[in-house]
Amino acid sequence: MECTLKELEALSYRISKKIKKGHSIYLHGNLGSGKTAFTKLLIGNFFKSHNKKQPLVTSPTFNIVQYYSVNSKLMIAHYDLYRIKNKKDLDHIGLYELESQVISIIEWPELIKKNNKNRIEIKLEHTNFKNKRDVKIKYFGKIKK
Repeated sequence: MECTLKELEALSYRISKKIKKGHSIYLHGNLGSGKTAFTKLLIGNFFKSHNKKQPLVTSPTFNIVQYYSVNSKLMIAHYDLYRIKNKKDLDHIGLYELESQVISIIEWPELIKKNNKNRIEIKLEHTNFKNKRDVKIKYFGKIKK
């Protein structure tokens, strides 16, 4: 489906109501396709729903992971695996160890060797229109459409 930014906001809101601690969102797409923009919207929804000020969300390209504490019971881990070159490096960033304790949002998840069984995979692609993206979504495990 093609989405404008407004439609992407609505999609991120619906998804924020479906996921919880232990779930993951895998974001696929080329550079500039909207993975980080979607993540900002999604994290913003969690903070709004808990009446908290939205944090500044940036791509963790260089530090690999950024954590956002929504409250004492909910932490979001935002991973950007673009710079990870081999599967063995994933063992050193806490991706698997923390999976059940946080909501994981993972950009560039192609190297992940053991997928979270409760995940949503979202593929964002450029379209012929600057302000639209083609979005494909797949749900796995206990997360329902």
